[in-house]
Amino acid sequence: DDPWGGRVLRGEVHDENAAALDGVAGHAGLFGTAGAVGTWARVVLASFTRQTALGSQALMRTFATRTGVPESSRALGWDTMLPTSSCGARMSPQAFGHTGFTGTSLWIDPENDIYVVLLTNRVHPDASNDAIQDVRRAVHDAVMREVATIR
Repeated sequence: DDPWGGRVLRGEVHDENAAALDGVAGHAGLFGTAGAVGTWARVVLASFTRQTALGSQALMRTFATRTGVPESSRALGWDTMLPTSSCGARMSPQAFGHTGFTGTSLWIDPENDIYVVLLTNRVHPDASNDAIQDVRRAVHDAVMREVATIR
């Protein structure tokens, strides 16, 4: 239920900031499938070991390295691993990721050669639902716990 548009959104970006810009904003996210996001994540992971269409190993490490901004966990376009991060507490310190307004997230851990894609719709029926914070951490920790048992 979008209070800006006065209707239930379907097949549109659900982001009030994007709505203020007539629905088009670079930060507003994209539609995709878990498989498509996973394909992209595999290219990102590969970029840590060899040159890819995304660039060199050095370039990828630059994008995934925390900036020197005080009290920030941000890298260039990514968040980085902290014990309080949305990726839980089991990924390596080199992990980086990004979350979306609707509850989605992508976390990539080059040290463990793993990525986790979570596509959700936490804004249905409205954007007041913030339980996704705990869900994200629990999902990522469960994946990492399971991976540890099979390695």
